[in-house]
Amino acid sequence: MENSLKNFAIEFEIKGVNLYLDLAKKTRNVLGKRLFYSLAQQEVQHAYLFDGVGDVPQIETESGRIKDIESELKDFWNKAEKTEIRKEDEHFSGYELAIEMEKKSISSYRAFLSESKNEKEKEFLNWIIEEEKKHLEALRNVHYYLTQTADWLQGEESKVWNWMNQ
Repeated sequence: MENSLKNFAIEFEIKGVNLYLDLAKKTRNVLGKRLFYSLAQQEVQHAYLFDGVGDVPQIETESGRIKDIESELKDFWNKAEKTEIRKEDEHFSGYELAIEMEKKSISSYRAFLSESKNEKEKEFLNWIIEEEKKHLEALRNVHYYLTQTADWLQGEESKVWNWMNQ
């Protein structure tokens, strides 16, 4: 793996970890806390994969280390008290900041992908882009749910996590 990609990715993922831990600490909403802690954990795993031994990181999936963010939140949702989830969250600007950070990560990894000549590296970059898209989707869904619950409940099911309608 090219050093500039590795260095950029590790630094960027560390910024994500720090942001998500800070947001988790600040929010009192249990769904927001779970989202931010889960995202921080995934960013640590991404940094670990970029910093791994060898030319190209090996992708570790649900059977290995990285659980899909939607699956993780769905498990939490099914066990949580819905009255606690719907409590107000006064840190909505944090969601917007996190959304912008995930957009930047997708854009940056796409730029590295367009320059890559290594097929395994391209495969990994495609995977990490999809992971970051899932993070973006999670942030958007939770933010939308917490800020516009009535609209969210009436939203098109293909655009929102319909399991949250329960």
